[in-house]
Amino acid sequence: MYKKILVGLVLFGILTTTIAACGIYDQSNVPQGPTAHMSGAVFVTPTITISKGQSITIVDDVAVEHIIKNGTWKGGTPDTTKEPGAPTVDLTFTGNDSNTVGPFNTSGKFELYCTIHQGMNLTVTVS
Repeated sequence: MYKKILVGLVLFGILTTTIAACGIYDQSNVPQGPTAHMSGAVFVTPTITISKGQSITIVDDVAVEHIIKNGTWKGGTPDTTKEPGAPTVDLTFTGNDSNTVGPFNTSGKFELYCTIHQGMNLTVTVS
């Protein structure tokens, strides 16, 4: 009987250690500074305000592909106009990943959109 209890405690200890080890992550990969998060077919917050000279990290929180470029959706039609002073953006996300855009060195409003998901726009205001 004591053998069964001892084996049970050992297995419980191994299971606890395994689960705890899965929770460890590399903090150097955690985005720093301003972030814009994407879900299935929208930016979670469609506007972000940053200071001149900053970059933003765009985070794809789900396993959905996104292609982010300069421009915006106007109705059902993409407007690929790039504002003067905007950094060139042409990023592909494959899901559960992130990329950095910038720096934004000019004050103003800049539009980014997902070419795959109609109506998925992000406005970056730089002050």
